[in-house]
Amino acid sequence: MTFEEKTISSKLVYEGPVFKVRQHIVEGYGGKKAQRDIVEHVGGAIMVAITDEGKVLMEKQFRKPLERDLLELPAGKADPGEDPEVTAARELAEETGYTAGSIKHLVSYYPTCGYSSELLHIYICRDLKPGDTNWDPTECIELHEYDVEEVIDMIMRGEIRDSKTIIGLLFARQAGEI
Repeated sequence: MTFEEKTISSKLVYEGPVFKVRQHIVEGYGGKKAQRDIVEHVGGAIMVAITDEGKVLMEKQFRKPLERDLLELPAGKADPGEDPEVTAARELAEETGYTAGSIKHLVSYYPTCGYSSELLHIYICRDLKPGDTNWDPTECIELHEYDVEEVIDMIMRGEIRDSKTIIGLLFARQAGEI
């Protein structure tokens, strides 16, 4: 059985630099009205960047919603209308200083489809060449290199809890890319 909610009204309730929030009144199952608050997000790219030595690049940075540092794969928000592979190349260079000679799409997914339109694209990046970072003015990132097995073990022990990192590394492993 397929059911589609009919939008009765929609209004923008918040617009910030990263996302918008729109409030929808919908006709739900059985003709009942309901409110849906939707985060509109342009999406982004995640990079499983592998050095020539077989190490995976990881970033450690403070995440305000959690009030703590997290260890994550490099990732970033797309510019409006930007091709996801272009986002991956740009964000890898900005955050890590590396450019990739090879960028291959692995998977795309919706991280929070219950309330957000965000679509994330994961890429494996190889043939890395070092360069200079170009962080946003408020970014402070520690770059680390890990053996793939070490990072997989950290995921399995629950030490890495960031969804894009878990999905990226486990998908790359299952696909035989790392």
